[in-house]
Amino acid sequence: MKRLYCIVFFFLGCTFLYAQRTVTACGEVDYVVPETQTLAEAKQTAVTQARLKAIADEFGTIVSQTNTSAMHNKDGKTSSSFNSYSENEVRGIWISDTKEPEVEVKYRNDMMVIHAEVCGKVREQKREKVELQIKPLNKGIESTLFKNNDRFSVSFKSAASGYVAVFIRDDANEIVNVMMPYDNGDGNAREVKSNKEYLFLCTQDPAYPYEEETILTTSKSMEYNTLIVVFSQKKFHISLSNKGEFVPEVENSKFQKWIHGLRVYDTTAQVEEIVLTIKK
Repeated sequence: MKRLYCIVFFFLGCTFLYAQRTVTACGEVDYVVPETQTLAEAKQTAVTQARLKAIADEFGTIVSQTNTSAMHNKDGKTSSSFNSYSENEVRGIWISDTKEPEVEVKYRNDMMVIHAEVCGKVREQKREKVELQIKPLNKGIESTLFKNNDRFSVSFKSAASGYVAVFIRDDANEIVNVMMPYDNGDGNAREVKSNKEYLFLCTQDPAYPYEEETILTTSKSMEYNTLIVVFSQKKFHISLSNKGEFVPEVENSKFQKWIHGLRVYDTTAQVEEIVLTIKK
């Protein structure tokens, strides 16, 4: 990620507290890659499915996954988008990895298959599904594919109220950038209300402090960034630097430790990630 003014993705959920237990679980899957999905997206999906399987095997969670792909044509130009929606009907969340996920690319019957193996700490948790309406926008059109200097924003609406912070990880450099709260402020996550439609990190957002719109840029032929959104029903602060300050970026290893600590002590904390593709 060479230059980024602002970026956002939204995820919300609703969690009720019950007696819970935390254990270490492992899972592995073979994920058949659709033609419309990039390799980076496929690897992320395979790892996600392996984590869901580990949770299901440990707690008896019924897991379902829906993958959708679509082709778009505008002004004679064709593009594709891919979305993966995972649901667990009952109890279980992935807290953190205990070792790095192992991902291997294979070919079977002329089809690409991603084999993913994961091990990590999982916590039993009962959860109510919250209806979400999430639309990442490229110049006002829903998409996860971008070109250099394309505008980016996200509209969303959720049935649950809570607090949200937004980050983006430069996957090449393993640096996590703080996108919201704006200018990091006092480090407080932003409050969101239920059943209210928002458009974050653009000039249409009343809280947006910048004159320029969000844009994504790259000097490479193609690169990937990972959007990371942290939500909790409780108030929380973003990660601090070693000097005790709120900073615009942090090493991914330090960020993951912060995520782990948050999820251990806050049972309502949830994390969502999505891969964005940026082409020159």
